[in-house]
Amino acid sequence: MKMPTLIVLAAALLAGCTHRPPDSSISGPAVAWPPPPDRARIELVQTVEFPGDLGIRSGWFRRIIKRLIHGKQIHAMARPYAVASGPDGVIAVADPDARSVHLFDVGENRYRRIMEAGGELLVSPVGVAFDADGALFVSDSVRAAVFRIDRQGESTTVLEAGTLQRPTGLAVDPERGVLYVVDTAGHRVVGYGSDGTQVFEAGGRGTGNGEFTFPVAVALDRSGHVHVTDSMNFRVQILDPGGGFLGSFGQSGRSPGDFDKTKGIAVDGDGHIYVVEGLHDVVHVYDRDGRLLTVLGGTGSGPGEFLLPAGIHIDGTNRILIADSANHRVQILRYLGDGPREGPS
Repeated sequence: MKMPTLIVLAAALLAGCTHRPPDSSISGPAVAWPPPPDRARIELVQTVEFPGDLGIRSGWFRRIIKRLIHGKQIHAMARPYAVASGPDGVIAVADPDARSVHLFDVGENRYRRIMEAGGELLVSPVGVAFDADGALFVSDSVRAAVFRIDRQGESTTVLEAGTLQRPTGLAVDPERGVLYVVDTAGHRVVGYGSDGTQVFEAGGRGTGNGEFTFPVAVALDRSGHVHVTDSMNFRVQILDPGGGFLGSFGQSGRSPGDFDKTKGIAVDGDGHIYVVEGLHDVVHVYDRDGRLLTVLGGTGSGPGEFLLPAGIHIDGTNRILIADSANHRVQILRYLGDGPREGPS
């Protein structure tokens, strides 16, 4: 007997597989790092696979699909690769396998899926970042372009094909009004002002200070220092806002703290540097001098575990969002701080 047309259509539209995902709620003992008896400094808040995990009510289409698939659920995200949150708490997830960007807007109780920008369909969206006004930047590595999408959903092309070879990671400095773009195939990082003028460039292929070999991601600290995962040099490089070299750390290896397949990078409010190590399903946390402090995660599908993690973002409240790609979800953690906690213990 043929499957009803609506079910086939739903499966195609949502581009997912059909096993039941783990529950997004965190039950049982708290998941935190470092583990006891040390005082926790980072804790798991929740996992997100569907809009409802963030309290966004399902629409009629989602309710019909849940009834039709005989108790099985379809993944809303095929391969979440990069993640960012805006000033109003909106979460954007770049999903290159679904050729789209997912927008979870809790304040407006709304979920949207962006599938086109600049008048054409997205092909490989791999980078997302918000500016201070809540506009979303999206990099498409195959189209070799970067787009700006305003709150109303109107898009403009910021960087056209030919400007960069393969744009990937994005970061915005809201105080300086600079958009940083990683050009992976060009082995450089480029910054643009609000008028589109290039105001920053660092790199060129090589192994020296300030040179890169296939960089992947970029993040800023609160002083505007630029942190770059220099993937095939197996290190993180730190530059000042003018592009001057400040330092680097990391080496190739398989011991804790070593790099093998580095992905996303982020910096918390106290200057700790978080680097996603995709091959080993962990996130390394370092101090400002590159000393390893703790390791988050490990291989698996349970709360606080990862399968091929990729992007990471830390917002102004020290909320940590991690794109857990092969688990088809985003995990949300929170940095609790280095000092003593306020209130009762």
